[in-house]
Amino acid sequence: MILYTKLIPPQLPRHTLARSRIEALLREALDYRVTLLQASTGYGKSTALAGLAAVVRPFFWYSVGEGDRDPYQFLAHLIAALRAGLDDFPDTPLAFLHEAGAVPLTLDALLNVLAERLTTPCLLVLDDYHLGASDEVNALTDHFLAYLPPPLHVIVSTRYTPQWAHLVTWRARGQVLEIKRDALTFRRDEIAALFRDIYALALSPHAVEILYDKSEGWPIALQLIWQELRAQPTTDLTAWLAKEFISHDTLFGYLAQNVLAQQPPDLQDFLLQTAVLRELEPAVCNAVTARSDSDAWLAHLVERDLFVTMASEGHYRYHHLFHDFLRQTALERDAAVVTVRHRAAAEHYRSIENYDEALYHLLSAHAYAQAADLLEEIGENVLRTGRLDTFANWLDAIPAAIVSARPWLMFFLGDLARLVALQNKVESHAPRSEA
Repeated sequence: MILYTKLIPPQLPRHTLARSRIEALLREALDYRVTLLQASTGYGKSTALAGLAAVVRPFFWYSVGEGDRDPYQFLAHLIAALRAGLDDFPDTPLAFLHEAGAVPLTLDALLNVLAERLTTPCLLVLDDYHLGASDEVNALTDHFLAYLPPPLHVIVSTRYTPQWAHLVTWRARGQVLEIKRDALTFRRDEIAALFRDIYALALSPHAVEILYDKSEGWPIALQLIWQELRAQPTTDLTAWLAKEFISHDTLFGYLAQNVLAQQPPDLQDFLLQTAVLRELEPAVCNAVTARSDSDAWLAHLVERDLFVTMASEGHYRYHHLFHDFLRQTALERDAAVVTVRHRAAAEHYRSIENYDEALYHLLSAHAYAQAADLLEEIGENVLRTGRLDTFANWLDAIPAAIVSARPWLMFFLGDLARLVALQNKVESHAPRSEA
């Protein structure tokens, strides 16, 4: 059974910004055997690809679904997609499939037809390929791509890297173009153009910067922000953007349904367990999850592009908005367990003398006595190195009754006041540049 709506590119939403940068990048697919367009949900993969339908001919489209994990079903739709875009397409491939049910013979018959009929460069899009990527479908697609006739180039849109036997070889030969999340994120100038030209809302450079920092250019977040703005117009846009400008119900509902619920239970557990961390690296992830294989899990997150960004070599962090969602979800499920994880993280960081992160987790766990112990231990060094504001913020986070009961903390508090006064005096006597 062919579902022909799978063979039609989606109509571009009315409020879509034409992004020449992305179109030019996707046009490069005509120079490669296969192009991998890989990103998580909400990055506009399908929208970007649908825009090619108007500028590239011949153009073939197949939106893969979960029901296409059967190689017979997948191949039937692949044949139908190619047949829809080619005149006088013979019945041979479908006849092989319907009469004999022989997928390998049918696939070779299809490749022979394409080799005979295709004479000009053309594109085939397999959208949402990950939904149908069973072992059998991966093997079928690998064979199809290995014997592509030269004029045909394939773009595969996916959330995860396909498991194809020849992928490593094609990469080594320079036959694979890989376009990932970073390329699809909105740049600052694109955010300004989107709101000005499409949403009819001019943003100041400062407002654009706030929007870019908070959304990290995630297209679906920008769309949700605009919808919130339409629902509650404001005159002080910059102040509104500086606050929580997407309702949790809207954003978190989207992430719960389209991201978290789509992951296997053990991966969901890892995401929620590590939500307490500001930075992800294997040792601290092991500490909060009671695992010993967090390095493999982190590699898996990166491979699946689950809103993870490299902070430095071997260290990662979650996308800001996704992190907010994970933290809130973890708290709603079991706040007491979240506290235990904060304590475990604090213990790990204290053991490696990363006292800033240790204090962050102790204070997050409301472990004020332990935080006071640590401040007594490191206070002299922190003040000596001039981190007066940092020390003041840590002290302010501990209840006054605990601070006042600690002689050393009271001594450091007095020392802090003296050093701040001295700093202010020095600054007041510093020469000022003339305007």
